[in-house]
Amino acid sequence: MAGCGRSASSYIEKANTLYSRGEYAEASLNYRKALQKQSHDGDLYYKAALAELKQNKASQAFQDLNEAVRLAPQNRDARSQLETLVLTSYLSDPKRPKALYDILVRLSQQWLAENPESPEGLRIKGYLAMLDRRPEEAVALLERAHQSNPKEMKITLALMEALTQSGKPTAAEKVGLDYIGTEKTGGDVYDALYRLYVSTRRLDDAESILVRKVKENPQQGGYSLELAAHYARTGKKPQMEGAIQSFLANSSGDPNVHLEAGDFFVRLGDWDRAIQQFNAGLAANPKQKPLYQNRIARSLISESKRDDALKLLNTALKESPDNQEARSLRAALLVANTGGGKSSEGIQEFQSLVDKNPDDLSLKYVLAKAQLESGNPSAARTQLLELVKRHPDFLEGHMLLADIAFDHNNMQEAARFSEAALQIDPDNAHAQLIRGSALLSLGNLDAAASVLGRLARQTPDSMDVRLELARLDLMKSRFKESEAAYDKILEAHPDEFRALAGLVNLDLAQNRPEHALARLEKRLQASNGAPEVRYLMALTGLRAGRYNVAIENLQRLADQSNGSIDFHLQLAQVYRLKGDIKGAIATLQKATVLRPTDSRPATMLTPLLEMQNRREEAKAQARKALSLKSDDPLSMNNMAYLLAETGDNLDEALKLARAAVAKAPRDPNFADTLGFIYMKRDKNDEALQIFDKLVRSFPQEPSYAYHTGIAWYQQGDRTKAKNMLTHALELRPPVEMETEIRDVLSRLD
Repeated sequence: MAGCGRSASSYIEKANTLYSRGEYAEASLNYRKALQKQSHDGDLYYKAALAELKQNKASQAFQDLNEAVRLAPQNRDARSQLETLVLTSYLSDPKRPKALYDILVRLSQQWLAENPESPEGLRIKGYLAMLDRRPEEAVALLERAHQSNPKEMKITLALMEALTQSGKPTAAEKVGLDYIGTEKTGGDVYDALYRLYVSTRRLDDAESILVRKVKENPQQGGYSLELAAHYARTGKKPQMEGAIQSFLANSSGDPNVHLEAGDFFVRLGDWDRAIQQFNAGLAANPKQKPLYQNRIARSLISESKRDDALKLLNTALKESPDNQEARSLRAALLVANTGGGKSSEGIQEFQSLVDKNPDDLSLKYVLAKAQLESGNPSAARTQLLELVKRHPDFLEGHMLLADIAFDHNNMQEAARFSEAALQIDPDNAHAQLIRGSALLSLGNLDAAASVLGRLARQTPDSMDVRLELARLDLMKSRFKESEAAYDKILEAHPDEFRALAGLVNLDLAQNRPEHALARLEKRLQASNGAPEVRYLMALTGLRAGRYNVAIENLQRLADQSNGSIDFHLQLAQVYRLKGDIKGAIATLQKATVLRPTDSRPATMLTPLLEMQNRREEAKAQARKALSLKSDDPLSMNNMAYLLAETGDNLDEALKLARAAVAKAPRDPNFADTLGFIYMKRDKNDEALQIFDKLVRSFPQEPSYAYHTGIAWYQQGDRTKAKNMLTHALELRPPVEMETEIRDVLSRLD
């Protein structure tokens, strides 16, 4: 009863005290209680908004500032805060919401009605002119604002941006330098000058402005970290170390000094030094033990020291059961270790933690690694792309993106991301290796030679580099040099089967398949039937068109596989290439018995059974594959095509085909199936939209031309149908398709 009777003034007094102590969440709570009693107090809404801004609660702050301005229009500070919040939101949203635009226009009109030379009103109009691509008008407006208030940093920054956009970087530089000439603490203006110098490739001036920023603001230790980051980006490691040591020395009284230093090393991907700083912070601040334990755990996970990370997290949770971050980290770590997949609760829980901390670089990186290790490279790539966009100097983000691209044979991306990593760390050996290998695969031999040659001088004993240089000689048709390099590697390392594979490639490049097979047979005997050599023998037989050699060796490997069916699946593919569909089916049926819960044999059996007109069996296998892996687009597509072909359930077929295309939009066969189903449903317009695109993108594929011709036939355009079907015949389709095409053409004559 006593609590219910408290006055608004008592809540306000308590809230003000809490705000002054930096306890913003509690302050917000008390301001809200006061507002329940004084709901028409504009100044109270303003104070509540300030507390919310301190907590990064922009949405709630926006609502309260709106109320503050409505109820207390004389509160210029509230109006200024609303202006800054709305302008920031509008500039950062590429959709440029009209509601925010209207608020900015209204605020500008209010300021200018009070004073035609109002800096605030002119600033808004200047920014809107910039966004409307009227740079000269923007400059004129912002120059007026700047003349009215040259010491207002927000106006100075806006004018610098407008001048830069107008192609007047020298004038923008002068505005910035004039400002910091008198306002030495204007950190954002130093940063704007730094960006200007970097964008115009004046790196010495960029460095100088950061040095000046540090010198003029010795009490701001974080500025030394900014200078250290610049030195790291420009490859000046001794200077970087000096800046770090200066930061640690000048910030010794700051309780967060080791936390900030550790986070700096996280951005560099130097996990060992990050952990060193976090441990120092833990020793200095034992009351913040959970915070530092979480930071150390993140670094251990990023460094792939999972056992150490799990041990630390178990201890942290035992000591602090309510440590939500430790719980989420542990969940993601356990999922990654067990291959839980992208839909696992652990990954989802950790994703939720990341969503609540969108600016936390380390959390995003740990999530990306967990997604990658749990079998979802696509989600990991998406996470990493956002990470490096917001933090372009994060070395490990670029490196992991390069690794993902390389592993998935996307050499263009591998070269691009490794180059981005080398911009940050020019001596990074792994980045150089990826870039050199990617350039080699892309056929850019001179650039690859330059990168790999430099790396060879840096790491002369690297086996990976020696192998890539031997491959370079092979691709340059320097066969003698390449063979000598591979032989030298094998002489010193008989089990380096990559060198043996290089020699096989060398033989095949010179059209010597028998020599390659003889070389492998000899090595197979010397290695007592090493599986790696036998597998290479199978692949070489396949490349040489010796299907029996491939089948014999894959069969031996399958018999020795101890429960794995990977070799059975490859064996079935070779049988299919050979034209032995029965052999392929028998092999897959055996694989199904060995691994009844694996969806792959059923997925592969479906088209093979359909080829033999065993459609009911094919549908049964497609159903089985979907029951084992409901989100597999290939299984969806197989089922959809069979349902459409037999006419059993076109609605289900359409649903499955759409789902398959949504999951794999770049797969032309899935799009073809969707078009085929539209055609079956007499939706020829929709079908033709798909088929026309496929025919343009894949002009040599007869099935797409055939389906397009049938769609035109059903549409009633006999001329287009005949032209497209005739074109399909010219592409030499399979015999069964050729028969169907000729049958339709006979009806068009």
